[in-house]
Amino acid sequence: MSAIDFSKRRFAAIDLFPVAGALLTSLMIAALGLASLRVDSALQASTSALLVAVLFLMRQASGRDFVRVVFLLVSFFIAVRYFSWRVQFSLRYEGLPNFLAALLLFAAECHGFMMFTLTAFINIRPLQRRSEPLPHNRTLWPSVDIVIPTYDEPVELVKITMAAAAQIDYPRNKLRIYLLDDGATQAKLCSESMIVRQTALKRRKDFQALCAQMGMTYLSRSDNRRAKAGNLNAALAHIASELILVLDADHAPARDILLKTAGAFVADDRLFLVQTPHFFVNPDPVERNLSLFNRMPSESAMFYGAIQKGLDFWQASFFCGSAAVLRRKAIDDLGGFEGRSITEDSETALLLHARGWRSHYLMQPLVAGLNPETFTSFMTQRMRWAQGMVQNFIFHNPLLTRGLNWYQRLAYLSSMAFWFFPFARVIFLISPGFFLFFDMKIYNANFDELLTYTLPYLATTILMTHFLFGKVRWALVSEIYETLQSLFSIRAVWAVLRNPDQPTFKVTPKAETLDKVFISPLALPFYWTLALTAGAIIAGGVRWFHDPEHRELIAITLAWAAFNFFIVMSALGALLEQRQRRLTPRIPVKIGATWCRENAKGDVLHQWPVVIRDLSMGGSNVFTKQAIPPASNKAVDYLDVIDPSGQVERYRIKQVTRHTLNDGFSLGIKLCYTNLEEFSRIVRLIYGDSERWMNMQFVLGTDPGLLKTVAFVVRSGAAHGIHHFERLLKLTFGRNSYDTQV
Repeated sequence: MSAIDFSKRRFAAIDLFPVAGALLTSLMIAALGLASLRVDSALQASTSALLVAVLFLMRQASGRDFVRVVFLLVSFFIAVRYFSWRVQFSLRYEGLPNFLAALLLFAAECHGFMMFTLTAFINIRPLQRRSEPLPHNRTLWPSVDIVIPTYDEPVELVKITMAAAAQIDYPRNKLRIYLLDDGATQAKLCSESMIVRQTALKRRKDFQALCAQMGMTYLSRSDNRRAKAGNLNAALAHIASELILVLDADHAPARDILLKTAGAFVADDRLFLVQTPHFFVNPDPVERNLSLFNRMPSESAMFYGAIQKGLDFWQASFFCGSAAVLRRKAIDDLGGFEGRSITEDSETALLLHARGWRSHYLMQPLVAGLNPETFTSFMTQRMRWAQGMVQNFIFHNPLLTRGLNWYQRLAYLSSMAFWFFPFARVIFLISPGFFLFFDMKIYNANFDELLTYTLPYLATTILMTHFLFGKVRWALVSEIYETLQSLFSIRAVWAVLRNPDQPTFKVTPKAETLDKVFISPLALPFYWTLALTAGAIIAGGVRWFHDPEHRELIAITLAWAAFNFFIVMSALGALLEQRQRRLTPRIPVKIGATWCRENAKGDVLHQWPVVIRDLSMGGSNVFTKQAIPPASNKAVDYLDVIDPSGQVERYRIKQVTRHTLNDGFSLGIKLCYTNLEEFSRIVRLIYGDSERWMNMQFVLGTDPGLLKTVAFVVRSGAAHGIHHFERLLKLTFGRNSYDTQV
């Protein structure tokens, strides 16, 4: 089947959405009707237990579309049944303070129920696209402009992305590469600050020299208005190709990125976007500090590995700012990249969808990027995302925006509504204290009702999350990440609600190094949260002894508070920043190679078979079963590697360290270069092969089971939380240095 035929079939399927929507709506109405029926407690309890058991058994057949639909409908029925009971019987007025606290908790639950329903809808049939091939006739291939926006990222970091972009496999006569330097605008060059002027001038000279060497075009502008969107729009006056590949300054592309994305634009002339995943080769601060990296799916895997595929089925996958190809004609149709919000990417996509343009999401990692290194940088990034998506909700409410289909409205509502989670998360943290401290009636239910309605609903949310995302998000990880973000994002979101135009674009710092172990300066609110939670647990324990009549309810609320205590402890574990001394991360690989030693004349002195175990621009590690002595001053060492095309590539190396193992030797080496050509070849070795990212993603995308994942996260979170307090005690009662090296 040709790419165009496949595309037509895909859009024909979209035309059936009104029929599918009517059927789905009928089933949901039926579920609502059944859920509202009043039955006796025994029948409700047995029905709930039976349905939860059915969900538990159905998890094993999650790959079948019919099973997925039935699973989600049963889950929806249980959830609606719970909320029907919740509204009719558990919300009672027992004094204004009690009622306000109860309404606060109910509002948080309503947000959870809305996200539960929207998540089920979005993920009812994730779309796994195949790469559309380009025509055999290369003259039909679209021309492409590659743009690399940069602001204050280190020149050496951007140089890697530039070198990788220069080696993309695509006809040279159809490819242009532009560096968009917002760190050396005319405003910065004329700044009153001498430091700003000198920094901008040096940056401009460095980048202009690199662009000249690599055959790229250097662009800058007068000022930094509209941040990244303004930078991209300023470049539109200088570029003219049919397609635009956008790469963040730290996103090194694989050589085949255009071969796997450009073909879709030939197949569909109304396609405005092909978005690919953001694949990260270093841990974010939570993964690093909790020792989760390369032991479980990354935090971004849930969005790029599942949610975007679900959105794609509903024609609502959106532009994520980088690792994406866009059609220039569509951008011109909109008048440029939209920049009213500080998340110009999703805002641009929404407005183009509303104009009838289409998008694709290709689940193949084709870039390698960097996560923020510190929790402070991590929060800078996440608060920008939160504020930008809330801005989009205010400026372009998807329920009101003209031109969107009904399913696109719900899809975009899901993407935006999620970012209100800080309010719900904080409410869930403080609510147990209302009851345990003050005996406030926040949840009017007896023990039997909790077992009959509440427990099945909670079990259903856990089972549905595991059913949909078990391979890309392990249990409890979302709770830790959302708790970490909530105490800061809640103020950021509230600021947007008060003044939607207030937020400004803040670039996420990248390639930071940490020389010492230290406690994040953002830890203080979590100490207070943990203290209040611990106090609620103590108060609950006292009440349990003195109030035997309500022991069952006290015990359940104590369990809730204990769960919160563990989550906050895990969050504190993530706030003990661990060392990160490498500027470029080591990437695990397994590549056979030959270590070749030659004399000054080029004569081969010795060869040893080795296995490369990790790679980075700063250094690598190889394993050998034979001892390799250090080279003399007159000898030169090389590493001969067979690249994916079958050609032998040679890299000059220097042995730095050697460690004896039980079965051989581990050698630390430095990949040496003296010119741009050698530098670019090293970049190609490390970043050029997209199959490497696919393999890494596949290895991590496993589901060891719900109980095993819970046990793993509990152990890791508790251990690192305790380590945080050990560190805090040493700083408080021992050594006085705040960031004393461990």
